[in-house]
Amino acid sequence: MIFTLSDIEQLARIPRLTLINAISGFKSANLVGTSSASKVPNLAIFSSAVHLGSDPPLIGIVTRPVDGELKTTRHTYQNIRESGFFTLNHIHTGIIEAAHQTSAAYPDEVSEFEQVGLTPFWSKRLPNAPYVAEARIRLGLEYVEEYCIAANNTILIVGKVLELYLPDTCVDARGNVDLNLAETVAISGLDTYHQGLQLKRMEYARV
Repeated sequence: MIFTLSDIEQLARIPRLTLINAISGFKSANLVGTSSASKVPNLAIFSSAVHLGSDPPLIGIVTRPVDGELKTTRHTYQNIRESGFFTLNHIHTGIIEAAHQTSAAYPDEVSEFEQVGLTPFWSKRLPNAPYVAEARIRLGLEYVEEYCIAANNTILIVGKVLELYLPDTCVDARGNVDLNLAETVAISGLDTYHQGLQLKRMEYARV
């Protein structure tokens, strides 16, 4: 099957969204924790987290346009800009249903934590953004900068990692993280969840 750009543009909205969200392959599955100016904890599912550098440690997430349709991502963006902090929490096999439910468009004054049955955890080093207590791998980040993608008005938010929570059994002395032991899941498309299988660890490639 071949799709040209013309074919893609002629697809109905939902099939087009589903197709284009799937063709990039497996994506990270994270819950982004933020807090509003009135201290209402917010939680939203994101599949766009990307490594941007190790020194300093930078992670990026892509949000929809601020005036887009999903209120959850608008709340996330506004909260990050107001507080300057956010958390990334790996979704694992035990919280898939709760995590997915955070994509519903809850009102500003409603905490997704309460609605989906997850627990906010606050770190002394990151007082303005809640972690998900049930998550096994958690990252605390400080807002650094952002870039507008002019072609569709999405926003790349860059955050600096301030702290990490990792199970002792999931990380070795070389910094390798065993995502299988943590039962971290991945997303394909908009709503399909997968658990990875480690096939092989390769040696550093040299000529």
